[in-house]
Amino acid sequence: MKNLILLLFLAISTYSFSQIEERKGKLFFKLGSEYRITPLSYDGNKLEPSLSVEVDAQNSGVSFHYGFDYFITKNLSIGFNNSFRYDILISNTNEIDNDFGVQKADKTLMIGGHLYLDYHVKVFKNSELFARIGRSILNGGTHYVEKKTYYDNQGNTLGSSYTTNDFQFSPANFAIGFKKDKVELIIGMYASTQAPYFDETESLKIPYINFTYTIGKLWK
Repeated sequence: MKNLILLLFLAISTYSFSQIEERKGKLFFKLGSEYRITPLSYDGNKLEPSLSVEVDAQNSGVSFHYGFDYFITKNLSIGFNNSFRYDILISNTNEIDNDFGVQKADKTLMIGGHLYLDYHVKVFKNSELFARIGRSILNGGTHYVEKKTYYDNQGNTLGSSYTTNDFQFSPANFAIGFKKDKVELIIGMYASTQAPYFDETESLKIPYINFTYTIGKLWK
């Protein structure tokens, strides 16, 4: 009986290992969702005085993504995915005509791009841990036009200028993940010192939780 159990264990282990071996040189298609948690504390005194959006609100919430992973070796993969969020673009607080009132924020579809490397370590017969490092583009598609009016010393209008801006930036992406069969659960963080919300150098860190499901290989 003990010999039979040992043979079964070896057979299962060999099959699982062969599945990992077989992914080398293969491209996989994935779908998933991500929840971006409120950014970690930052120095609010460094925010742009004319900022027309609330930083925490714009950089938290749910996104959906599709992507591809290519295994360079059985343990190392390179991946890319596109993410999509419908969230706050600007708050419009400067356009309320009355002395008191509220006005809804404008929202838009925000697009992200994520390029990363994953290194996998097998921990159980059908489970792995992996570490991720990469670079992302967040808040693509957030263009808006900002108007500035200039006055002389008597308060007379000299003229106005119009500038096209956006809230796009490119943070580093660090994460650890657990993979079982086709399901991945990832905990990570986006981090940047170049986010467009500050008028001097300040770090913006956005933690996230990511759930991804592997649909399958694109070729055999």
